[in-house]
Formats: sequence, C-alpha cells, structure tokens
Amino acid sequence: MHRELLEFYVKDDENLVVVELTLNGTHKGPLDLPAGTIPPTGKVMQTPCCDVFHIENGKVKTFHCYTAGTIMLGQLGVLGNLGAALLK
Repeated sequence: MHRELLEFYVKDDENLVVVELTLNGTHKGPLDLPAGTIPPTGKVMQTPCCDVFHIENGKVKTFHCYTAGTIMLGQLGVLGNLGAALLK
C-alpha cells in the first residue's frame, strides 16, 4: 500500500496540520480488524483518508488518522457480507 498526498492545511496559531490523502494498493495479505481478519481479496483499493497532526515545540504531540472504512470495505467487496468475509 502507498499513500498519495492530495492537500495540506496548516493552521499556525493552533499548531495544527491536516493532510488529505488516499490509501492505495492491492489487498494481497490478511487485513486484521477488531472483529476478525479479512483474507486477501486481490482487489484494488483507493480509499480517502485524513491525517491530523497536533504540533508542540516543533514535534508531533498527537496524530490521528481517519480512514473511510466503509469505502475501503466496499472496494474490497466485503461490505455487503462482512460477517462471511471475516475469519474469526
């Protein structure tokens, strides 16, 4: 998988950086989720994502990654029957 960085937003007065990106790749290995593991589907995904960085004293204080999980699962072809797609 690789990340394609699309846009950067910086708010200096709040020490905040937001990055819009996509997560891209082919599902060739197991995908571990809290509910179980989805075995490789061989399908291509290009999933929207947003990363939020809070900076303090020139260093990353916190980092949060927000992924469009329903889009990703739909692209992998498992959203309609997630229970059947999971190995428990």
